[in-house]
Amino acid sequence: MNLLSPPWWVLPLILFAVPVGISLVYNRFYRHRNGTSQHLVLGLLVSVCWLAAMILILQRVQ
Repeated sequence: MNLLSPPWWVLPLILFAVPVGISLVYNRFYRHRNGTSQHLVLGLLVSVCWLAAMILILQRVQ
């Protein structure tokens, strides 16, 4: 499967939503807290934005 074949936003969405969802569930049920670390969310968002930019650039080059 070519990672560049689905729409460009699918992979970044999965890479952002899944870890944030897992951390929210973990914090809610195991640590009995609401929410998650803002540093984790910001770090994931920045890394996913870089990945999305790389995917767009590689799609234009191909």
